This record gives sequence, structure tokens and C-alpha cells, in this order.
Amino acid sequence: MALNTPAALARHMQGLFQTATSSELTMVRSAFRLGKWRQDQGKPRAVLVELLSVAAKHIAFQASKRLRDLKIRLDEDLTPQQMKTRRGLSTDFQCQKSRGYKPFFRGVTLRYRDGALIRKCARGEANKVVAAAAQGS
Repeated sequence: MALNTPAALARHMQGLFQTATSSELTMVRSAFRLGKWRQDQGKPRAVLVELLSVAAKHIAFQASKRLRDLKIRLDEDLTPQQMKTRRGLSTDFQCQKSRGYKPFFRGVTLRYRDGALIRKCARGEANKVVAAAAQGS
């Protein structure tokens, strides 16, 4: 399928986000490929998709599990401040992951699932718990 124009790309993305409940909704305002095309590039360029509403964003993220099977990943467009905050929590994120939890971000807050509970993780908290456990043994 030729997705050479932004309009064709937007129509394609609209089709990917379609679900049984959202089939009548127009959700995509525009879609653009990011970066320059290079013949030796091993992976496809990222696509910036502008949605019409917050409700459309929720529908798109609900479709993300199905899209991951197609090797398509959705990420929010973060502000520079949000990126800086998340980078500051990357050590805690990796620490939680190594402990067997599944950490995730909700906004700029690092959270992780502990059984049926979803807990918040403050900056440096995950490392302190691991360091204390290492000193105790």
C-alpha cells in the first residue's frame, strides 16, 4: 500500500484505530512521517498522528494491544519537562523491572503493579529498597 502522502497515511492510521464501537468516528486529524527517508534505513520512520479529541486518543490506546501484534507501538507526545522527569526515573524503572514488577508511567508518575495493587514509586525509592535488601543479606 502506497502511503506517500499525508492524506493517505492519515486514512491508513484511521483504519488501524477502527474498532467495533468507533467505526463511525473520524479520529485522525493528520499524520506525518518523521525524519528523512534513507534507502539504507533498516526500520520504518516514525509517524506523528494528530487526533481530533481526547476520546479519540483513548480509543487509539485501547487498540494498541492489537496494534502491537502488527509491530506498531503508540506513545504519547511528551513535553520536554515530562521527558526530563521520566529520564530522572529511568533507574527506578529498570530497578522495578529487574525485581519482576511491570513498571509504567501514568503522566510523569512512575507506577508499578504489586499483585492486584498499583503503587506509586518516588524518585530513588526503588534503589533504596534494593540496597537495603542487599545490605541485610
